[in-house]
Amino acid sequence: MLPNWVLVVILAVVFTAVLAIGQGLYWAYVARVEREQEELRRRLSGGSLEAFEETLFREQAADQAARALGNIGISLQRALLAADSKITVTQLIGRMAIVGAATAVGAGVTFGFFGLILGVPAALVPFFVIQYQGNARTNALVSQLPDALDLMARSLQAGLGLNDAFKLVAEEMPMPIAAEFGRVFEEVRFGRDYRESFAKLLERNPGVFDLRLMVSSVLLQRETGGNLIEILENIADTIRARFMFQAKVRAMTAEAKFSGLILSGLPLAVLVILTVSNPQYLTPLWEDPLGNLLLVVDVIAYTVGLTVMRDLANVQV
Repeated sequence: MLPNWVLVVILAVVFTAVLAIGQGLYWAYVARVEREQEELRRRLSGGSLEAFEETLFREQAADQAARALGNIGISLQRALLAADSKITVTQLIGRMAIVGAATAVGAGVTFGFFGLILGVPAALVPFFVIQYQGNARTNALVSQLPDALDLMARSLQAGLGLNDAFKLVAEEMPMPIAAEFGRVFEEVRFGRDYRESFAKLLERNPGVFDLRLMVSSVLLQRETGGNLIEILENIADTIRARFMFQAKVRAMTAEAKFSGLILSGLPLAVLVILTVSNPQYLTPLWEDPLGNLLLVVDVIAYTVGLTVMRDLANVQV
């Protein structure tokens, strides 16, 4: 029979956890409703152009940290551009340093000298977050591009000009495609050349190959002539066909990816089970120098195995 104070502590922890989960779900729901309302107001009022007017010519020039770091700074700058983040490379490096130092201190106090090593991967977490945001934004942009090209083709067929077609996409399509095409419209409206506006568009979205295809086609048509409506429709159809092919590839490789996920999780599961069932069994790994060496070798081998399984499961199309 557990003491009363233990039961009280358990109930308090359970109550706090349930309350935190409930609050998290509630605020997530509120945030989603607010995003939907904002998107509805934007599309009903035609305010997509004003939504990013203040950042129209905010071209994130490389700051001192980006220039000092060379290729690494350029990579960080591209990641920030792809994520459409408002922070600079210097601010990103500062966040990475803070997270890495805090983790190294905490892990060092808990696990000793080898805990300091955990500060290195922890320092990369802010960069991975930016990279994840950039990939999510890029995927959303690619998925919205065929519909945007179809809308532009229909507007051109109805007699509108090319810049008006960009404006229509900015007003009718969701973010982020609305913001990107709206910026092109505003830049051209304020006197910037199409070629320069398209160059800035590609610079903000370096990972979207289909945008390069669209830009090259539009610029070539403006210089040599041709049926721009048919060109845009063909590009949209090509993108959709590639989406279908990639979906088939993902379905065919799902079994291999799931097997790799199980195999990669087995060592961690065994480690947790041994730590809980018999904590003294793994003590030499942490206290003996030979155990520390074996632990480092195991981590390296585990990382190599994860990389190999990931490469085998990924099919380039």
